[in-house]
Amino acid sequence: MRLLLGLFVHGLAIRPSQPHIVFHIIDDWGFHDIGFRSEQMHTPTLNMFHREGVTLEQYYVLPTCSPSRATFLTGRLPLHTGLNSKLTMAPTALPLGETTLPSLLQGEGYRTHAVGKWHLGFYRKEYTPTFRGFESWYGYYGGGQDYFTHKVLIGKKLVFDFHRHPQPFCGPKCAQVEWSAAGKYSTKLFTEEAIRVIRRHRAEHPGEPLFLYQAWQNVHAPIQAPKHFLDWEIRNRTRRRHAAMVKSVDEAIGRINAALEYEGMLDNTLVIVTTDNGGAVHECKPNGASNHPLRGGKCSIWEGGTRGTALIKGPQVPRGLVWRGLFHASDWLPTLLEGVLGTVIAPEATKPLDGFNLWHALRTNATSPREDIYYGVADEVVGQHGPALRTAEGWKLVLNGGGGVGDWPEVPARRLGLGKYPALFNLLADPSERFDLSPDEPEVAFALRKRLLHYTRHAAPNLERNTSCGRLQLRRSPNGLWLGPWCT
Repeated sequence: MRLLLGLFVHGLAIRPSQPHIVFHIIDDWGFHDIGFRSEQMHTPTLNMFHREGVTLEQYYVLPTCSPSRATFLTGRLPLHTGLNSKLTMAPTALPLGETTLPSLLQGEGYRTHAVGKWHLGFYRKEYTPTFRGFESWYGYYGGGQDYFTHKVLIGKKLVFDFHRHPQPFCGPKCAQVEWSAAGKYSTKLFTEEAIRVIRRHRAEHPGEPLFLYQAWQNVHAPIQAPKHFLDWEIRNRTRRRHAAMVKSVDEAIGRINAALEYEGMLDNTLVIVTTDNGGAVHECKPNGASNHPLRGGKCSIWEGGTRGTALIKGPQVPRGLVWRGLFHASDWLPTLLEGVLGTVIAPEATKPLDGFNLWHALRTNATSPREDIYYGVADEVVGQHGPALRTAEGWKLVLNGGGGVGDWPEVPARRLGLGKYPALFNLLADPSERFDLSPDEPEVAFALRKRLLHYTRHAAPNLERNTSCGRLQLRRSPNGLWLGPWCT
């Protein structure tokens, strides 16, 4: 029995055109770090998407990597999946009971492939990408690594983390450790793999739609880029290298676009570019990013940690629209399935979704049906802060502080809203969260508290370690130590 129901007229299935979908995630990408906002950023490809597609102006993600990626793929808040902080090397993962976007797209006839960062758990093979709806995967399991050696420091040991899973349900006898990647910049490797996927798809499955999940390592720390991307007019060394990483991934996205065009696929491809959280400014491995004019950064629930950049370009997408409606990371799944594909998601297909189908509102520049954004809580790395909620009218209530230093780009001012007391902001008038209005607007603060209670009363418990699995076991080979599933 199909879990996704088509649209029917007089008993005949009427299917809208199924575009190819390329879903780019730029890791730890700051709000300010794109060419049309910052002169330091050389991003001709992303600027073209801004001019010729839709820019989401009020777009929200989660404070860190794993919660956002889980939300992209499930359409559900961390509040309900239990995945509230970025995953470590412990035996935890996105629960197997969660249905993923690629699995649903496969039911619609899509071929699904993943390239790049995973960071949703790997302690058992069942949690790895080709068991979660992808036909193939090429990338790394963890949250970050050296861009050239592809090693991550675990304790005092450098461990290799780069893999190829060439087919669905790719277990130990199928999975390959990509030792040949050593010494090559990850952005180049991921670009070449994406182009291979596109060419192979066109040759072997010309009549079928493609879903490519392209999860870049850029611009996550460490701050590394080939020298030819450096702009020596940027005086600050850290900022110069960060700009080089942004320039590198922009060029890579352009190359993938060119490959789609060469294969005759681009005109029927919906391209999405999104960050996974705000730029890392102070905490959580700073990478030289800027979230100007927003407050705070990655790991926090200040605007700088959760309000991000997203761009959409493709068929039926308005040209040059800056859409100002609320859009959340959980909205991608229903927007793509129900909006773009015209599919009715049957109740038994997924657990209850938190996202909205915003396709009609985007196409017609209408008001977003979303009335509020639930930010969740700050990453546990910066302590117990939150939750927070904002309304479409711009009111934002933060409980227990937003987490981290929480200062502003221009002048550090670490005195306002950092304590455990509630803070209320009017984001339409004060997007930088400088003025706490809770003493002046007690009724608004009370109403937002009630909304927060509506969300949190059905919260799932935080993910816990699987106690039946021991601690991380590193794998050994003649080439060195490497990461892989260890709990069998």
